[in-house]
Amino acid sequence: MKYLASFSLLLALLASLVVTAPAIAAPQHSKIPTFKVEAVSADRTVTIRTYNFPAHDRFVVLMGPMHTRGTHGIRVAAVSSKGGGALKYTFKIPAALKGSYRISIRMQSNTGSGYYAYNWFFNNTTGSGGGTHHKKGYSGIPTFKITGVVRNKTVTINTHNLPPKDKFRVLMGPMGTRGVNGYHVDTINTGDGGSKSYTFSIPHQLKSSYKISIRLQSVTGSHYYAYNWFYNNTTH
Repeated sequence: MKYLASFSLLLALLASLVVTAPAIAAPQHSKIPTFKVEAVSADRTVTIRTYNFPAHDRFVVLMGPMHTRGTHGIRVAAVSSKGGGALKYTFKIPAALKGSYRISIRMQSNTGSGYYAYNWFFNNTTGSGGGTHHKKGYSGIPTFKITGVVRNKTVTINTHNLPPKDKFRVLMGPMGTRGVNGYHVDTINTGDGGSKSYTFSIPHQLKSSYKISIRLQSVTGSHYYAYNWFYNNTTH
């Protein structure tokens, strides 16, 4: 009986030493939030699309100089992540960063969740156009994209929604100018408009330039125009 009592006492002592581990809550969101830049209007706005964003969180949007990752940047907005996942936002570029070549942008949670994401963008509008007069039977604005470059020689473009029966000067200039007051390299007749492919020679004044602006500007009084830019580097 003495040994049995001692064994029972030992079991009781061991039981008193067992510590129950605290329960650890599983994380509510296990993926890393990111976002990509979808569109830029130079010195005006930037549009982004998020991926894997946590639901029901709130983010401060910051912009700053290139290479800062937006840390301690200028606050431009605060947004709710709503249901999370893929979301689209457009933010204004702050006055202090207008004229910047590249800009860092950051989204930082202010709820204590610790989530953040950052990226950067060229402060340059691409693929844009417009006009002040609408031709009968024509709507929208003309745009074009770059489809090929032969360094220091030619650039090939493909137009979209080109107005019919119009005439455009083709201008090229330094990066950031949008081709305004650029070198006149050609004049084209739009014919029936729509989608067309053109190849233009790069002017000798811009040879060896890293990036070049190109502009199509109507000379008929319709005031339609379109502009873009390209790397002066051979593409395949």
